[in-house]
Amino acid sequence: MSNTEGAVVNVTRLIDDGKVSRFQIGAIALCALVAFLDGIDGQNIAVAAPIIIQKLGLTRAAFGPIFSSGLLGAAIGALAFGPLGDRFGRKLMLLIAVLLFGLFTLVTPLAQDYGSLLGIRFAAGLGLGGATPCFLALASELAPSRRRAMVASLIWSAFPLGISAGGFLNSFILTRYGWEAMFWFGGIAPLVVGAILLLWLPESLRFLMARGKDDSAIAAVVRRIKPDVPANARFVSDEERVEGVAVKNLFADGRASLTLLLWVPFFLAFAVLALTVVWSPILLTENGIPPAQASIALGIHGLGALVGMSLAGRLIERFGAGAVLVPALVLGAIATSATGYSATSLPTMSATLALIGLLVGCGASGSIALAALSYPTAIRSTGIGWAMGVGRFGQVLAPLFAGAAVAAGWSNTTLFMVVGIAPVIAAIAIVALVARRQIVGAAAPART
Repeated sequence: MSNTEGAVVNVTRLIDDGKVSRFQIGAIALCALVAFLDGIDGQNIAVAAPIIIQKLGLTRAAFGPIFSSGLLGAAIGALAFGPLGDRFGRKLMLLIAVLLFGLFTLVTPLAQDYGSLLGIRFAAGLGLGGATPCFLALASELAPSRRRAMVASLIWSAFPLGISAGGFLNSFILTRYGWEAMFWFGGIAPLVVGAILLLWLPESLRFLMARGKDDSAIAAVVRRIKPDVPANARFVSDEERVEGVAVKNLFADGRASLTLLLWVPFFLAFAVLALTVVWSPILLTENGIPPAQASIALGIHGLGALVGMSLAGRLIERFGAGAVLVPALVLGAIATSATGYSATSLPTMSATLALIGLLVGCGASGSIALAALSYPTAIRSTGIGWAMGVGRFGQVLAPLFAGAAVAAGWSNTTLFMVVGIAPVIAAIAIVALVARRQIVGAAAPART
């Protein structure tokens, strides 16, 4: 059936029923590149932590708020940029976010005291967190709806790929050029990508239709997807219009229970992943393993997360969310509980971190895929942004909890045994979410 019959083009059907064009692939890849750089910059501070602790004369427990300041900024960024993306556009807010985390990553080595480092990491976190709902919404809206879960999880898998590549790259940079160079690279690269975004990437076509933008802007994007669209074409859409405040609509029309249940695995899975990334180098350094080698363990963790996160969406499409995410989270709980016992050996710790990345990472990425499937275009950036914001708050609280536990005299083994409970609770929330049958493809395999 022609999408252009009678010079009327249904934009929703054009994307959902047509072949994926080279333009769509390129735009999705560019969004993935932003996620990749987000991953690199997000773990730089963990690798540099033992050195900065020594430079500024801090204690290990006192450094927890440094980790949490960046993560708090990321939480606020996700909460703010998600609704702003639904109001002003995914592209504009993505550009602002990339500029923020590029500039403030670049100036991180200039921090001369505890307070300035807190402020810089908070500002960088605003950009890191703010970019996420924008590139996830933009990329998932470029994909056919039948592949939205897969694209969302593939885009997010670029984040652990960045962590992995950053781990190996930082090991090289740290050995040869010093810790400051990690932040110089981490700041310049996003600024270069931001320039490419500005010049080449258009706004989300689904967003333009949902917001009722002018036909000339819509036509320009349509012709990049399908160049042979008639010059006199009129554009229509099946996108749902949602009136009112975007955040309020996350709880309207029967979405309240879906939204609240979805937030549980976001909060807990992201908390576990954050704690393993930021705390592992410190644990390994305490056991006589130098920071450059600890960075390699983070790289291996990133490889495990890359596999788990990249496969999550496709597995959900094939088998359903319950059959994929619940076993992954339960097994991830076992691996998390073993972390404290593994820190005395680099190979053992690397294997444990790889399993956490694979299993808990699958749970986190699967939750993102479910968020992309849960909300209509008009509030998709808000839905993803607020879910990611909740996840980021989990990341904020996890290092604070660990710092308080260490200060209270907890051993590493006790700490991670307790943290291992979190993925089990996340699995229970997924079971409840699937039982409500509110997300297409969550309870049963999708027919493709």
